[in-house]
Amino acid sequence: EDLAADIGASRTDEGTEVLYAREHVVLAASAGGVDALDTVYTDFEDTEGLRRDAEFAFSLGYDGKLAIHPAQIQPIMEAFTPDGEDVEWAKAVLDARDEADERDRGTFRVDGEMIDAPLIARAEKILERAADTDR
Repeated sequence: EDLAADIGASRTDEGTEVLYAREHVVLAASAGGVDALDTVYTDFEDTEGLRRDAEFAFSLGYDGKLAIHPAQIQPIMEAFTPDGEDVEWAKAVLDARDEADERDRGTFRVDGEMIDAPLIARAEKILERAADTDR
């Protein structure tokens, strides 16, 4: 809300007026080696809107989201916690990586998908996040 007001933009449900800034935060945090935390969702009674916003923040690369009400904690945690399917994919990728390392192969396939360094990093992050949430 503050940024939109500062730049004279009208806030929309889609949030396109602040999308560049949100993306820039993720890039700057990554470059600085710190976590990117998304701003609050101000309508603390709109659980479904919060869930969508938190899932979108996760898809942008945010590591977490701020809350202004205790009722927001659970939906935020759910959005940032990898599901079982993602965890299984990540485990399969890292297992296949270990086998590929033994054979001196840089790329390999998991379920028909070519896997290389960026996807290995994604798998590691998924498992790190899962471990943080006891999943």
